[in-house]
Amino acid sequence: MATNIQWTGKAAKDLRSLPSKDQKAVREKVNAMQSYPDLKGLDVKKLTDSDGQYRLRVGNYRVLYALSNNAPVVIEIQRILRRTSTTY
Repeated sequence: MATNIQWTGKAAKDLRSLPSKDQKAVREKVNAMQSYPDLKGLDVKKLTDSDGQYRLRVGNYRVLYALSNNAPVVIEIQRILRRTSTTY
């Protein structure tokens, strides 16, 4: 099954604002999501009270994304946030 990963403008801006080491880690984890639905080794959880919204944990950062199960599957990266008590 083909998987497309799309970045929103806000997510791309969030990524550029990270230190280069963290940018690399986020890119590696996001690229690993292309093997969807096989997400072994990735810390992914569905967000409660959100239809089709998920989060991917990458160190101290959370990659928030939406998933459409149409053919082809589209993963839309929406935000990259540093984990704090108000992240979600």
